[in-house]
Amino acid sequence: MTSTFFAPPPDDAVRENLLFSAQLRLPVTIPLPEKKDRVEDTIELLGLWKCANSKIGTEMIRGVSGGERKRCSIGMELVVDPAVIFLDEPTSGLDAFTAFR
Repeated sequence: MTSTFFAPPPDDAVRENLLFSAQLRLPVTIPLPEKKDRVEDTIELLGLWKCANSKIGTEMIRGVSGGERKRCSIGMELVVDPAVIFLDEPTSGLDAFTAFR
């Protein structure tokens, strides 16, 4: 099974993006409350609690930071509990502190 990268829509909040990914990609047999629990666990794991309700944003509309945007993209994959995930230069463009996290 293969999966492709999906960039988070800029008009949606971080939590909405993660829930959308979970609803789209997890089996329908998993109840919505469990999917929401996975989203909250992913938010906690990636340290996105401060921006969970913030919109992703665009170049013209301020949203989350670049590091938060990358973590949201990674979270959209992690929320479905993949067997393996390959990241190509996940720390490029990040400051040293954010890259270390």
